[in-house]
Amino acid sequence: MATFRGGNPNVIAWAGWRQPFDEVLYWLFHSHHGVYLFFLLSGFLIARIASSEGFSYARFVRNRIIRIYPAFLLALALCLATGPLLGIPLPSLRDFVFNLLFLNGVPALGVQGIVFNNVSWSLFYEMVFYLSFPLVLTIGRRLALPAIAATVLAGVVFAYGPGLAGMYFEFFVFLFAGAIVGLLSPSGLRTVAASFPDAVVLLLYCIATSMMTTGYLNTAQFVWLFAGLGALLLCKAVDGDGGLARALAWRPLAALGRISYSFYLLHSAALVALFALWWHLAIPALGDVVNVVYLGIIGFAGAVGVSSASFQLVEQFYFRQRQVVPVSTAFSVDASAEGAA
Repeated sequence: MATFRGGNPNVIAWAGWRQPFDEVLYWLFHSHHGVYLFFLLSGFLIARIASSEGFSYARFVRNRIIRIYPAFLLALALCLATGPLLGIPLPSLRDFVFNLLFLNGVPALGVQGIVFNNVSWSLFYEMVFYLSFPLVLTIGRRLALPAIAATVLAGVVFAYGPGLAGMYFEFFVFLFAGAIVGLLSPSGLRTVAASFPDAVVLLLYCIATSMMTTGYLNTAQFVWLFAGLGALLLCKAVDGDGGLARALAWRPLAALGRISYSFYLLHSAALVALFALWWHLAIPALGDVVNVVYLGIIGFAGAVGVSSASFQLVEQFYFRQRQVVPVSTAFSVDASAEGAA
């Protein structure tokens, strides 16, 4: 948008774009809510795992490290190798080490993210939640608190407690909201899912995200609204009944979900490669609109290709563990699928 449409969507607000095509691009650019859905999914599955019989904290932590680090390290290496080719200097040793620990997700530390791998900021939230949530349930049991009550209390503390020191981690609300859904009984989950028609859930979701995109909601308002709607969407999907759940279970979407962790880590690098080849691939006579769609398809396909290769190289071995986690009365999922955020 900055190069071909004359403005940076990080700087120019919604009202500054006059052409319908530009407004659509702006809406898409500011609709990167997938990571929040990842948080909700992670919270849900971690809650199911941590509350299951025979849970072992040591084994759980080991599995989370094995799940997260191989794909992350491969993406980090690719991004480090790509940077100098585009004239981007290598990071300092401090920034490199802190990125290995996902501390680029703590803005107050001033850690520079690795170029093209900046998305790893979310892994800070993931790893902190992984390490902490089983302890939340344990402490709650010792204090005779119901699991959901302990989760609500911990979510508020994690999201807003650091604010006393000038640090804000509101996105923990998403992880703990997903955990609450994971702790619901099958009948409770089904009751929630049955209370809202699919069309109403989708309409509310689109309204909330569009209001955030166009500036009618601030971040604090959006976090709580999205957490509630995301939890509702999660209930509908897990319940497995209805058109929305069947659509989300569509085989191509399930296949994309399977490689979604590598896709998340590598899609930026794939799109940068596309942008570098833009002038060789673009067809000026077709105009901006057709070229955006055409090159968008190529970029998406490239991201899927590199993500599929990453999955085969550094993720597939983990998925062979086949530990089954009960999700609902309708179906179960592999524990290996957890942690894809």
